[in-house]
Amino acid sequence: MALGGAKASLSIAIKYSATRLTVGSKGKSDAAILSYQLQQHALLPLLARTFALNVGLDAVKRQWAAQDPEQHQEVVAMCCALKPICSWHLEHLVSVCRERCGGQGYLSCNRFGTFIGLAHAAMTAEGDNSVLIQKVAKERLEMFKVRPTSPVSENVTSVEELINLINIRENMLFSGLGAALRGAKGRDGLFERWMYEQNENIQNAGKTYGERIVAEEFKRVIDQTEDNTKDILHSLLHLHLLSYTRDNAAWYLTREVITPRQSEQVSTEFDRLCAELTPHALHLVESFRITDEMISAPIARDWVRFNEVDNRGELDEF
Repeated sequence: MALGGAKASLSIAIKYSATRLTVGSKGKSDAAILSYQLQQHALLPLLARTFALNVGLDAVKRQWAAQDPEQHQEVVAMCCALKPICSWHLEHLVSVCRERCGGQGYLSCNRFGTFIGLAHAAMTAEGDNSVLIQKVAKERLEMFKVRPTSPVSENVTSVEELINLINIRENMLFSGLGAALRGAKGRDGLFERWMYEQNENIQNAGKTYGERIVAEEFKRVIDQTEDNTKDILHSLLHLHLLSYTRDNAAWYLTREVITPRQSEQVSTEFDRLCAELTPHALHLVESFRITDEMISAPIARDWVRFNEVDNRGELDEF
């Protein structure tokens, strides 16, 4: 549900951004807004993350269908991690897409309002997201084993290095959380630590576990891909990981996992990949196979014809 809304929102925003012309370098309205770095940096990482979450969610569904009793606790933790991650993703994505479509995005006929409502429902349906992440952290802490990692390389921008950083983050968060709880005195002390003192570490630990599942599964799928989609899928995973590391740079820097120069490396590579993937953006959203009739948003179709008359934002004549 959440990923379906994300795909529809991206389809609408990217199709509009590729056709909405604005002032270019010659002072004429001859440049699509998708050519602007502002638009690329807003939409392309969300597109890459949607692909990554789709692969991760498919893997979790397969594990649920094929699970045996010994895997049950692990599979439940995976489900409880992916549900919040996917619904939070939709809530953030649809708000960004609406904003990047300007006043047109505000019209109800262009459907972003529908998907915002869907996101808000998804964040609390079948369990409040943050409470589910608490459950993930608790159950993973009980099963936690330090994951194998490598020393951080001088250049951290490769897919392998970025996944290594996620593993390092997961180890540090769960190890730190375990140490904090071991210092609690009795049942009351444990409750105090868990509910009143360690919330940020609990939430970060549970989310990082989910992010690692997604990243590793996407890489596994790409490694097994042999057709001509391999390169573009690799670029999507790469941008997704760069965006994640960039968003969490403060955590990595304050704990001296990476240096300021390495953080700059990530930002530079992020800029490059956003520009490199932009020419493929329309083909990527078309791969979702959402028809014009299913999207039913004028700005994703012939929005010029839609605005030829004073339609007052209604679809009667379209």
